[in-house]
Amino acid sequence: MMPLMARAAYLIGMAAALTTSPAGATDRTWAGAWGYAAADPAADARPLPPGTYRYRATITQKGDAIALTFSNPEPDKSIAIQSVQVALARQGTGLDFEARFARPVSISGLAGAVLLPGRSLRSDAIDLPVEVGSDVIVAVTFATPTRPARTNLGWPMDFSPAGGEPQPLRARPYLTLVTVAHPRANCTIVAFGDSITDGYLSRSTTVRGWPGRLADRLSRLPATRRCGVVNMGISGNRILRPGRGAAALDRFANDVLAVPGVTHVVVLEGINDIGNGVGSRNDGKPASEQDAVTAGDVVAGYRQIVARAHASGITVIGATMTPAKSAAYMSPAKEAVRLEVNRMIRSGTVFDAVVDFDAAVRDPQRPGELLARFDPGDHLHPNDAGLAAMGDAIDLRLFTGGAR
Repeated sequence: MMPLMARAAYLIGMAAALTTSPAGATDRTWAGAWGYAAADPAADARPLPPGTYRYRATITQKGDAIALTFSNPEPDKSIAIQSVQVALARQGTGLDFEARFARPVSISGLAGAVLLPGRSLRSDAIDLPVEVGSDVIVAVTFATPTRPARTNLGWPMDFSPAGGEPQPLRARPYLTLVTVAHPRANCTIVAFGDSITDGYLSRSTTVRGWPGRLADRLSRLPATRRCGVVNMGISGNRILRPGRGAAALDRFANDVLAVPGVTHVVVLEGINDIGNGVGSRNDGKPASEQDAVTAGDVVAGYRQIVARAHASGITVIGATMTPAKSAAYMSPAKEAVRLEVNRMIRSGTVFDAVVDFDAAVRDPQRPGELLARFDPGDHLHPNDAGLAAMGDAIDLRLFTGGAR
């Protein structure tokens, strides 16, 4: 008989190809309920020893079973998963759960698996009923060292080295998607973007960025009008070039199309393309790229996303870029590009519908700047109050019909 790791590696291609239902659950309808897009670690990221990671995920769709997807964004190292457990979280915002209620998770019938570089694996179905707003704890034990991508988010997770005490950790999880099985999933929304979608600088441990606020609003609707929300933002991401993570055009298939049941995608991206392009910067530092990015370049990227989404029957909602005039990597010339892109978004000729995030958080007296109460000091990333205002600015009729 093959050793565990060899058998798991042999099954990777087959398991990774599953995009609509986990192994052994082909008779169920699945829909995305939580997400955290994979992003590559920095070259100097400090490796962590083998041990157990715990993540807390807030579920945005009701289901009678769940499945988990794990991704390895490391470019050159395989990761060995020794075991996985999942359980409903205790009350509060911590990472505790009742061990006696934890469910073991298998991947293609095995307790463990090998994640090859750049690959993903989806678990078998787990009979764990969840409601909208349920919090689950996922405990993943790795048998090999890992280099998780760091994040500034205060999102609840910890790491326990073998035989050691749990320690708080700010890093992107290797858990990248939670799906649920339910006979009636009305709609599933993927929030696709950069740090402002990811929730960068947010201090909330219960609501992640504007997608979290959107999910909270949707959860209060009648059951027949609720939608799930999957946050696939990556801090530092760009549309046209690699930044943090692959370029949006390159990761669209993995982070949007592969989400089961996706019906809508909200796109907020482009400011990193503009800010990192060649040209002067407010902070006087050199540009990180050799080419200037024009409004036409950004919109051409949007049109590629729309075409790919429409080919799969997905509605695309474009969001205007939020104020950034005084951000470190911006300049008056780059601000003019942002304004022109926003003008084209508002024209209604690029996307199926528009959300005006810029109008939701800008200072009416200084429209190139965030309102003071939304600016944490970097003049770019809205704080929790600003992210909440963005989530509140979305007309729910775009997804569900009926009342706003």
